[in-house]
Amino acid sequence: MKSLVKLMNTILRFILALMVAIMVIACCYQVVTRFILNDPSKYTEEFLRYMLIWLTMLGAPYAYGGGKHLSIDLLVMNFSEKGKNLVRVFVEVVVLILSLAVFVFGGIAVTINAGGQISAAMQLPMECYYACIPVGGVLMAIYSVDRLLDALKDLKEG
Repeated sequence: MKSLVKLMNTILRFILALMVAIMVIACCYQVVTRFILNDPSKYTEEFLRYMLIWLTMLGAPYAYGGGKHLSIDLLVMNFSEKGKNLVRVFVEVVVLILSLAVFVFGGIAVTINAGGQISAAMQLPMECYYACIPVGGVLMAIYSVDRLLDALKDLKEG
């Protein structure tokens, strides 16, 4: 499992960095066409909007897997090690259930429901945009399983 997570981290890090670079270039292009050429591109605004959505749906699992997500541990700080590990197991189980139920299954339903629709400017199928929801959910579930296994191991050892 650890080798899969390492590979996912490497691939996601590259994809996320590439997406940010492409977004910076597209944003600069939009500024030039809008304010210098007085002829704004009709594609870049939509492109940037959907790239940001994909960036978020890929970046959130990446941050979660690396433990860089926002967490509030004010109550848990005073727990014993066993209590902290029990809370970690509980949190990972909840995250796994939500990732599968809401993002994967719900995302698949939303993506299927978008069938036949096309985007306004770029004329791409809306499934291309909504597909980020189940993709992000699968990634989140994989990271959650990895973190759950670590928490169970720590609970067993501690």
